[in-house]
Amino acid sequence: MSEASKVVVLAGATGDLGSLIAGLLLEKPGVRLRVLVRPESMAKVATLREQGVEIVEVDLARPDQERLLDEAVSGAFCVISAIQGGPDIIVDAQLRLLAAACRAGVRRFIPSNFSYNIFGLDEGDNINSDDRRAFARAADETCGDVEVVQIQIGAFLDRKVLFGFLGAFDLGEGRAFLWGDGNAAMDFTTYADAARFTAEVAVDEASVPGVFEVAGESLDFHGLVKAYEDGSGKSVTVSRLGSLADLDDELERRRQAEPDNMFAWLPLMYWRAMLSGKAKLQSIANGRYPHIKPTTVAEYVRSEGL
Repeated sequence: MSEASKVVVLAGATGDLGSLIAGLLLEKPGVRLRVLVRPESMAKVATLREQGVEIVEVDLARPDQERLLDEAVSGAFCVISAIQGGPDIIVDAQLRLLAAACRAGVRRFIPSNFSYNIFGLDEGDNINSDDRRAFARAADETCGDVEVVQIQIGAFLDRKVLFGFLGAFDLGEGRAFLWGDGNAAMDFTTYADAARFTAEVAVDEASVPGVFEVAGESLDFHGLVKAYEDGSGKSVTVSRLGSLADLDDELERRRQAEPDNMFAWLPLMYWRAMLSGKAKLQSIANGRYPHIKPTTVAEYVRSEGL
């Protein structure tokens, strides 16, 4: 398939990352973008429709959408999934989409990973990572003809994630929270850079590794705090909360206290995996697309006025 005839199918185009991927694909000459949208989200893609994007109304969560999915991915070079959810979405729905891609002879499938090194974790370390590994295992058995590329980016370098959801910082109080010694290296990438790399992988004619790792910057906890201070011009007080074993105990305490409220304990699962070093990316390949110059932590903090 030539560069001038590439069809890229994107599921999840209304989300934070998906919308950025869509915008970048629209900038690529000769790429025809087709997005899959749930019926209740059709109003959110009005602008994309006005830009000439083909909109396909389909609900990936429904198992009876096989015919629609086959039509949706027909003729595609690459299918990208930027959808989010529990195992019914990350495993079941994505496998249905992958199966359709297999039947259509799609060259490449990019699932909704966009996380740290999920393959470095043990089962139970993070329920979301468990789902993504379950998909990866099942994908290997679903269709060997499609090139499945897991894009891993570390933690999102974002005010809502690194400086929000993770609970690593309280910017209002000027504090950062440390469990353990903080010496393990961790990876951070902005949504924008994750989208840039994804758009490049989506149209790359050459073979891409099954696990493709990129990162804006790799820092240990102490380097992360310094980068924030350098970018913001503000000082941060580090609150030492205990060892990694103490973190395990705190995580278990929260799960027992509020088992149905995952946001009471899920952030600690991510933060523990990062602080322990288990989630560290192993083979960062930014150099494959040297024209992308990823944003560092200090640059992001400065640009956002955090």
